[in-house]
Amino acid sequence: MNTIQKMFLFALGISGIVILSSSGMLKPSVDGRYDKILHTVGQLLGQEHYNPQAFNDEFSEKIVSAYVKQLDPEKIIFLQSDIKELNKYNHAIDEEIKGNPVAFFYKANELYKSRLNEIKNSCASLLEKPFHFQAMDSIVTDFDKRAYAANTKAQLQQWQKKLKFITLEKLVDLQEDRDKIKSDTVKKASDEELEVQARAFAKTSMDKSLDRLLNKTTDDDRFSMFVTTITNTMDPHTDYFMPVEKRAWDERLSGKFYGIGAMIGEGNGYVKIASVTQGGPAWKTTEVNDGDLIMKIAEGDKPPVDVAGYDIPDAIKLIRGSKGSTVKLTLKKADGTVKTVAIVREELKLEETFAKSSIINEGDKKTGYIYLPKFYMPIGEGEGRSCAEDVANELKKLQHEKVDGVILDLRDNGGGSLYEVVKMVGLFIPDGPVVQVKNGDGRSTFLADQDNGATLYSGPLVVMVNEFSASASEIFAAAIQDYKRGIVIGSSSTYGKGTVQRPIPLSSSLDQNNLGTVHLTMQKYYRINGSSTQLKGVVSDILLPGYYEEYKFKEKDNPSALAWDEIRQLAYKPWNKQPDLEFVRQRFQKRDSSGVMKKIQENTSWLASQNEAADQLNIQKYKEKMQAVRAKAAQTRELMQLPKAMNISKTGESSSADQPEDATADVNSRWLNYLKKDRYLYEATMVLNDLLQSPGITSTTKPAPTQKN
Repeated sequence: MNTIQKMFLFALGISGIVILSSSGMLKPSVDGRYDKILHTVGQLLGQEHYNPQAFNDEFSEKIVSAYVKQLDPEKIIFLQSDIKELNKYNHAIDEEIKGNPVAFFYKANELYKSRLNEIKNSCASLLEKPFHFQAMDSIVTDFDKRAYAANTKAQLQQWQKKLKFITLEKLVDLQEDRDKIKSDTVKKASDEELEVQARAFAKTSMDKSLDRLLNKTTDDDRFSMFVTTITNTMDPHTDYFMPVEKRAWDERLSGKFYGIGAMIGEGNGYVKIASVTQGGPAWKTTEVNDGDLIMKIAEGDKPPVDVAGYDIPDAIKLIRGSKGSTVKLTLKKADGTVKTVAIVREELKLEETFAKSSIINEGDKKTGYIYLPKFYMPIGEGEGRSCAEDVANELKKLQHEKVDGVILDLRDNGGGSLYEVVKMVGLFIPDGPVVQVKNGDGRSTFLADQDNGATLYSGPLVVMVNEFSASASEIFAAAIQDYKRGIVIGSSSTYGKGTVQRPIPLSSSLDQNNLGTVHLTMQKYYRINGSSTQLKGVVSDILLPGYYEEYKFKEKDNPSALAWDEIRQLAYKPWNKQPDLEFVRQRFQKRDSSGVMKKIQENTSWLASQNEAADQLNIQKYKEKMQAVRAKAAQTRELMQLPKAMNISKTGESSSADQPEDATADVNSRWLNYLKKDRYLYEATMVLNDLLQSPGITSTTKPAPTQKN
């Protein structure tokens, strides 16, 4: 998996590659906890999953192959002999799931750690001599086409190519920085000196990576990834979470968390306090300062964890916790002194998670714009915010401003709460079904608008989507399309996730030995017209090509994804002022007569093809490729930006009570500046203006169906 694909998976919140290890030989858990987790997960999958696969030899082979691929995606850690050894378990995993003791997991990790230690001890010598980049050579980036090394000599050759490429990338960056220096008084480093620096960078990167793989994760982390491999083989969205991972998931969904009120950064191999939020828990202690290095983190009175070399996300997991609990930070101050500070966690909010609005003044029209990054919901007993309520409040603000129409932006919105999206659709229609849900036994039902015929907003509506709009975003866009309530504008299709997950704890709340949680796929959802969004997504009414649309990361590109199907259509009454879609399309095409959108589509397709190509190890070929890629990417980004900024202003006052006023103002200012040059938002605004002029907006529609649901 290449870098850009990893970025995709992170942006979507989908489980990507997690290579996990720890020092020391891993022994079978004395308390049998891993056995209990695996058996419980197996029972849950077999009995409750929407479309359970049989636990047999074929399923077992899939798990062995998938887990090895998770551990070693580049095929540079295991040898062919290791794969032969692990393949002995091809017909054993199914029996382990059914009740046999866990065995494959321990064997795989024993081999994995052994190979990592060998690599750590032998790879340093590969960086002792200078690399030469004149030979015509390349490195395979499609790892499915790469074979495992037959022996350690061949393995070192693979690592040499990897380290050579890292060095080449850094060398070219250093050369570019050097060539930017215009002063004649500054001595410029030679290519040979820069190559030394680049190799040193490659060594630091390798040492840090190997140290993390060997020392910075726990046995539970490794086992969590193994169980997730099993659940993801059922379907891509059935996930297993250890307790700390479940907490992070809830934080993302609710938009709130319990922490210390500080921005965390990195410096000199340590996690550090980048800035302390005024009024927050850390600020209240008077003992935490900007620039403090975090040496250790302890949960209450438990032994502290040394976090030297930790990545920021892993450190943040330790810093955050439950409401009112205490975290102790061992801090190294600027004067060299070390101090341990106890901080009581308080509720904080991720303001960037919540809905917000602005007003676009283009021509003689005033357009309301609402940005919703996630379908968030309260977690627990009514704690947290509801996205439907927040969007309703933003709509009221816009109505107070007497806007001519509304744009709802769901780009990059990966979904969230099913019930929140149903309530949100209800803000735009008087009544009727919103989405159908089908269980694994074939029984289906539907969720409907429950606001007694009320419609908060009845004006013209445009919904923006892209290839990252998934799940609940697709439910909303599909309902708007089916009711002919508005126009959907964006990528050729959305992500294509048409499944519903529910969190199932593996142990009771009274059980002190928390076994974790499974987010289990138990249902599929369908449009009210009967079609599933699974694999196919929602097809936009007006096409605006997405930057990453040609990359293979959608649901349809995952081999374990569930199939598309359809069920019966429900009776529903379309909107009484339907948009004239053909009129709007003609106006859009006439406006884009210069072919900007076509050029964007051509460019993004070319960039995607380059992402699949082999990486060059010849410096001249590498520079030529990178120059071409950068030029095409820069041209595409420029095409996506307007030459002249739109007139956009924030709606009302910020509702944030959790950040200093200047911090909130800075975030809003940067957000507005981005929107002002967003060509896609401009096109959505023009489409909305076309909609206002459309002769098709009338009170006449086809007769409503007479049958009942």
